[in-house]
Amino acid sequence: MPNTSVLAEPDAVRILMVTDGTASFDRADFGLATLVDVLSTPPGPWVRFEVTRAHREENLPALSADLAGFRFDGHDLGQYDQIWLFGVARAPRPPLDQTELRALAEFMDAGGGVFATGDHEDLGVSMCGDLPRVRSMRKWHWPDPGPHGEPVAPSIDGPDRNDTLSEGHDPLYQLNDQSDDIPQVITPRMYATSDSPKWAHQGYPHPLLSGPRGTIRVLPDHPHEGECYVPDDLTRSFTFDGYEMTEYPAGLAPEVVAWSTINSRPADLDPRKGRLDASTFGAIGAYDGHQVGVGRVAVDATWHHFFNVNLVGDPTVPEDPIKSVGFAASPAGRAAYEEIKAYFRNIAVWLSRPTTQEAMWWRAVWATRWHHQVAMDLRPALMGTPEDLDLAELLRIGADARQVLTATVTRADALQWAGRYGVGAVDAGLWEMVRPHLDPWQPRSGGEEAGHLPNLVMSLLPELVLDAVLGAVVYAVAAAFPEPTQDARDRASGVDWAATVRPHLDRALDVVAEQVQRTDTRLRSLGDTLVTARRSGA
Repeated sequence: MPNTSVLAEPDAVRILMVTDGTASFDRADFGLATLVDVLSTPPGPWVRFEVTRAHREENLPALSADLAGFRFDGHDLGQYDQIWLFGVARAPRPPLDQTELRALAEFMDAGGGVFATGDHEDLGVSMCGDLPRVRSMRKWHWPDPGPHGEPVAPSIDGPDRNDTLSEGHDPLYQLNDQSDDIPQVITPRMYATSDSPKWAHQGYPHPLLSGPRGTIRVLPDHPHEGECYVPDDLTRSFTFDGYEMTEYPAGLAPEVVAWSTINSRPADLDPRKGRLDASTFGAIGAYDGHQVGVGRVAVDATWHHFFNVNLVGDPTVPEDPIKSVGFAASPAGRAAYEEIKAYFRNIAVWLSRPTTQEAMWWRAVWATRWHHQVAMDLRPALMGTPEDLDLAELLRIGADARQVLTATVTRADALQWAGRYGVGAVDAGLWEMVRPHLDPWQPRSGGEEAGHLPNLVMSLLPELVLDAVLGAVVYAVAAAFPEPTQDARDRASGVDWAATVRPHLDRALDVVAEQVQRTDTRLRSLGDTLVTARRSGA
C-alpha cells in the first residue's frame, strides 16, 4: 500500500539511558525494559524517542545493554539530546572520574537534559553524588552528609523512613505490595496563571505532571524511597579536569514539583519494618535551565517508580493474581498506569532542548491542521487574507484545535509552546514582555497584589491567547497547504513556519489586544458604577 499520510516521520529525540550495579534493561524485577517499551510509543505523531542503553559494569545484567563497561568520557555525548541516570551502586564503588564529570558538565551546559534517580540511603551515589545540580536536588549521601554539606538521605528502616506503600488487598503491609495495582497518591505543585496565585482563575501542574487526562497525581509506591529537595546554597561552582561549571547560573533555583505523603501506622500493621510516622517529602524535582541557557534537570525520589517490579508485577509470586501482573490487574490499576506512563513520556519531552521542542510544536500544529475535526470546520472563504478573521472565528477554530492538540500534547506544553513559538514567532521580545502574564511557570519575583487579590483580566488571558494563537496558526497552515498532497508532505519539513504564520499571528494578537482593552474598560466602568452606588447609598 502507498503511504497516503500527509504526516512525515518526526526526528528522533535521542536518549542515553545509563545504569550500574545490579540493575538491567531486561525483564528482571530491577529491569528497565518496561520503561523503554513505554518510550517506544510516543505521545503523538510529533515526536519519537530513541533509547541507547548503557551499563557501567561488565557483569551479567550489563549483557542487556547496548553499551557495557560504559564511561562518559569515552563516548560522544553530543549525539544525544538527554541522559537518564539510574544510579544503583553505593559508595564503595568509586565515583565518577574528573574527566567523566567534565564530559557531563559540558553536556549539561550545552543544553543537554539530564534525569537522575536512586533510592534510599546512598543507592546511586557512585554515579550521581558528585554531578552538579543533580547532587544538590536529591539526597544521595548516607550515613553522613556529603563532602559539600549535602544532607543525609533517608534510611531504609526506622519510623522516619520514606514509606509510601498503600494498603493492599491482603492483611498487613509487606514489601511486595509495591507490585500490586494500587499506587500512591502524590501532591503536585500548582502554578498560577496570573500574578495572584491564591485566587488564580486557572491552576496548572508542572509540565512533568500535566497528563492528557489532566493532572498526574499517582506514582508507584515503595516502602523506603529517597528524597528530592531544594538546596540553600545556589552559589557554588565546580572545576572538573580544567572545566569550570557554575551550578546554578544567575541563582536560578530548582523546585520540588510534587510531594509524597506518608500516613502514620502502628507497628503491628508492618511486622517487618515497624512503626511509621506521618510526614511529607519531595517526590519529584525539576530545574528549568532553559531560563538561563543551560540544560534542564529532573530528579525522582526512587527508581522504583520506573523498575519492572513496580509496574508489571513481581515475577517471584506467580500464584498471586494481582501482584504478579501489577497495574494490569484491574481497571483502576490500568488507569493509574496510563498516568504513570504519561509522566515517563513527559520527562523525555520536557528535558528536550528548545530547538527540539520548537520542532515538536510545529509538527503538532501540522498534525492538528489535518485532523478531520479541524479540517472539516475550517471555512475556505476565510483562508484568504488574515484580516478576514475576527476573534470569534479564531477562538472557534482555536477551541477545536486545542481539543485535538491536547489529546497528545499536554495542556502545559500547548500553553508554553503557543507562547514561546506562537507569540514568539511574531516577536521574541514581545513574548518576553507578556510572558509573566501568560506563562504560569515563569519564575516570579514574589511580589503579589496586596492580600493575594485576583487580577480579573490577567487570570483569563492565557486560555484566550492559546485559542487565538492556535486558530491563527491553523488557518495560516491551511492557507499555505490547502490539500493533503505528496508535495505538501515533502515541503513541510523545510518550511520557515514562523514566516508562514506571522501575518495570521499578527492579526490574532491585534484582536486579542483589542478584546483585553474592551474587557478592561468594562471592568473599570463596573468598578466606577459600584463605587458610585456605594457612595450614594451611604
